[in-house]
Amino acid sequence: MISTVTLRPRRPGLAVRLLQSCGADVAAYAAGLTADLRALAADAVAWYLAGLVLLSQLVDATSTMVALANNLPEGNPLSAAVISRWGQPGLFVEKLVISTVVVGNMARLRGRSARVLGVCAAIAGFLAAAWNLHLIV
Repeated sequence: MISTVTLRPRRPGLAVRLLQSCGADVAAYAAGLTADLRALAADAVAWYLAGLVLLSQLVDATSTMVALANNLPEGNPLSAAVISRWGQPGLFVEKLVISTVVVGNMARLRGRSARVLGVCAAIAGFLAAAWNLHLIV
């Protein structure tokens, strides 16, 4: 008696399926974030607040570097660790990451909530810079 054997295609391994699933999740997240950033760009007030957040972090980083040049210690433990490990470039990268996280969350929130987040983040950055300048003078 002769029987035929049907070979099923081999199922991809766990690692391949996991990578495919993660790739699909990342693509969906990127598409959603792009749509959210477009909505943020359409809101003129939130767009200016996002720029203000970036400016406040830049002013804070600059005032921190001036304070450090005058032999004053860094009060923020996270920033102190970053500065001790990576120096000035690390501090500016830290501030860029903070700005990116805030603007990304502003894009996700939209509307009044995004504006409140932008105002609070900008105030926090400018207050930190004012404190640094207070210590210098």
